[in-house]
Amino acid sequence: MSKKIINTGCTAKEKSEEMFRKNFIPISFLLIVAVTFIAYSNSFENSFQYDDVHHIKQNRQIKDLNNFYDPGYWFDFINRAPAQLTFAVNYYYGGYGVKGYHAVNLLIHLISSLLVFVLLGLLLDSKSIKQDYIIQNKRYIRLFSTLIFAVHPIQTESVTYIVQRMESLSGAFYIAALIFYYMFRAESSNRKRIIEFSVFLVFGLLSVMTKQTAYTMPLAILLLEIYFIRNYKGESNKKLIIYISSVLALAVIIGLITDILPREYMSETTRWQYLLSQFTVIPKYIFLLFFPIGQNIDHHVFIPHNFFELWILMGFALILALFYVIYVLYKNGYLLLSFSIAWFFAMISLRSSILPISDLMSEHRLYTSVISYGLVISILLMYLKNKMKLNDYTFAVILSITVLVYAISTFERNKVWKDELFLWNDSVSKSPEKFRPNYNIAEAYKKAGDSQTALEFYLKAYKLSTQSYGVCNNIGNIYSERKDYDKAESYYTEALKLNPGYPKSLNNLANINFRKGKFKEAEELYSKAIELDNNFIDPYLNLGHLYFISEHYGLAVINYKRVLEINPNNEQARNNLKIIESKLSGKEK
Repeated sequence: MSKKIINTGCTAKEKSEEMFRKNFIPISFLLIVAVTFIAYSNSFENSFQYDDVHHIKQNRQIKDLNNFYDPGYWFDFINRAPAQLTFAVNYYYGGYGVKGYHAVNLLIHLISSLLVFVLLGLLLDSKSIKQDYIIQNKRYIRLFSTLIFAVHPIQTESVTYIVQRMESLSGAFYIAALIFYYMFRAESSNRKRIIEFSVFLVFGLLSVMTKQTAYTMPLAILLLEIYFIRNYKGESNKKLIIYISSVLALAVIIGLITDILPREYMSETTRWQYLLSQFTVIPKYIFLLFFPIGQNIDHHVFIPHNFFELWILMGFALILALFYVIYVLYKNGYLLLSFSIAWFFAMISLRSSILPISDLMSEHRLYTSVISYGLVISILLMYLKNKMKLNDYTFAVILSITVLVYAISTFERNKVWKDELFLWNDSVSKSPEKFRPNYNIAEAYKKAGDSQTALEFYLKAYKLSTQSYGVCNNIGNIYSERKDYDKAESYYTEALKLNPGYPKSLNNLANINFRKGKFKEAEELYSKAIELDNNFIDPYLNLGHLYFISEHYGLAVINYKRVLEINPNNEQARNNLKIIESKLSGKEK
């Protein structure tokens, strides 16, 4: 009797395994989509944040799809046209309804995740993979590596932060391009090779157009050639590898000699300072991949002064050690592990090297790097399974718990992105001595109507950066609202010392003079603000009020009409024009 039960159990298990093998791809796709959707299910109500305001809410380009018919706009890569087009489509169908933007972000991330699944399938089928424990369990490695990529909490900055769909969209095009490059190199039919190479070029171009960090693609291709692409004899194309390596090295050398390598215009660091800073940033990136604790939209990274600072030396030693590990693993045939670490460095190479960017560290830069982390975890666990003779069920449970922990962490991290107050309070708690979090939380409290708390954070931000004329102006605004005009005047004056051509402070200082009855001084300041920005509506409106009160109606009319040219819906200008017309018609009678 017991023997019969055992046989029945074995049969059921075999049938289950056979079903999984036959339906592996559809089951995997459904699992990836379901788990990722659940992890991000609480992100759809999160508000626009930070750069979302500039790139979406203040972006006139996305308000008309006809703007995207201009080829020149597409090939000016600084516009990041593919991403802007997705924002325009969002706006066309839903205006500023935030749910639509989050839905598109999640869709892009899901597509990226499925493309990662496809790419890993190609790599794991390579003739270069020799280890039996990897070959026999490549389905598990492929699936769980993709799941980790999809639900790792470090990805929230590229998925939940709406404007950073630029990163995930570029990543999707990037992975698609590599898939078609791999297929092109593996294909024997000339006709198919032409098609595949053409599609590779299209996706590669779209990736670069979406975000210029995709210029790392030649490096990614070099890694594919070194680690996975083999001919029918199982050999790599050494001539092509040498050629690509030489071209990349030559490009860097020429760029350094001629100093034509790019740098972000907002960056205040030299190339050397930026490189040194990355010796501390890269270890932080690695830590966040393994232990996503202390995630922050604005990490506080100090600019180092010399190479011999302790943290710089430690970071440099870690990076050297990892490069040595890459070499040792490769020489001993552990190609997949070696590739995974090399891939990490390739993906961050452009933004963690000698190309200065204003933000020394940003989590969204790890988007494609998470592929390597998923592979490392899956392979190491598979190695342990093989050594410890664990059964498939125990192994699947361990990997499932790992994915579940990351999915829950992502769900929790999404809560921080709920609104500006949540996000910047979180950032201030982790970067208390950094200017930007203090400034942005002040802005958030100001919008929320809590001017007292806003003032406290503005003052702290000013203490951290006394050269910020914007902070001075905002502090002046709060004192002006409180009718503390002397303090307001002092901060507006300080703002103008820092930036004499700042129209907002000129207008605001003019308002103080207006309230104090100094009409002549106010008139001069309003006029200067208009000279500096003839589309700035406030000084026209305020100058109109000044002339209205002083009964210079002709001049008031000129300024109110200019206001209505800029904004036809301005009620104050329209109503005051009617009052002036009424007064003038009454005088005529």
